[in-house]
Amino acid sequence: MKASPDILAINNPVDGNGGLVWHRLHAEREDVCEALLKEFRPSVVALPGAYEMPKEDTLRTATWHRELLEARLVKIDDALDRLMSGSYGNCRKCGKWIEDPKLECDPAIAFCIKCWQQAQPIH
Repeated sequence: MKASPDILAINNPVDGNGGLVWHRLHAEREDVCEALLKEFRPSVVALPGAYEMPKEDTLRTATWHRELLEARLVKIDDALDRLMSGSYGNCRKCGKWIEDPKLECDPAIAFCIKCWQQAQPIH
């Protein structure tokens, strides 16, 4: 079979270092999805005199944990979308490059430090 001269190779955003980021994000995504799929049942062993969390608090904690996991999943999916579109590493607000150490710490980060600070509520 002969290669067609009409077919052009496209720039694959997950080649090289992008592939490492892709795999890291996908691994975390799998972990988050697995945690979301598990039924939240706290295993409480009742020991004499031990404090047992009230059912209402247990439900509140479970809801908070689920919301945290869902928010992280959205951030990971957004980062994967940016990676595929070629905009990964750029601040979603100003377009400035996000520093490499910040991306290494959290590959799903979407904002540069300046834009992130501006978005924080003033206390």
